[in-house]
Amino acid sequence: MAALSGFCAICEKVVSRVIHMASNEKVVKAFLYGADTSVFSDEGKLINLLPDPIPFGGVYVGPSGANDYVGLIQSNIRLDYLKAHEVITENDRVIVIGSERGYFLRNGQPYEMDWVHVNRVIDGKIVEMREYNDTAAMLEAYNKPEVE
Repeated sequence: MAALSGFCAICEKVVSRVIHMASNEKVVKAFLYGADTSVFSDEGKLINLLPDPIPFGGVYVGPSGANDYVGLIQSNIRLDYLKAHEVITENDRVIVIGSERGYFLRNGQPYEMDWVHVNRVIDGKIVEMREYNDTAAMLEAYNKPEVE
């Protein structure tokens, strides 16, 4: 009976971990697909280092910083397509591998790129999100003349 009890305790830990990982994925997807900035902790950092002159690169802190980032994205690009192709969760890490297609509002130039987002989620909040983008594709489209 003690062996069975120990087995159930192990099962409970595994189930708890799977549920925790699934909830971490939901937190990350709430921002990715719904721009829900409340999923960031007060000290949570969103890091998206982009070359000049792309105006939304930088480090943003907390829900208000994430909200500023979303505002800059919305005032500079339109997305035609955004897809998470693979989500890898392990402990507090959620890695999202995806792609997007859109265009810059300043010149109408389209871009298409693959990206990776590396997130840390603790207690249901994003404490760090790092975006790794195809900056060459973005910069090329950003610097092209206006579409006529």
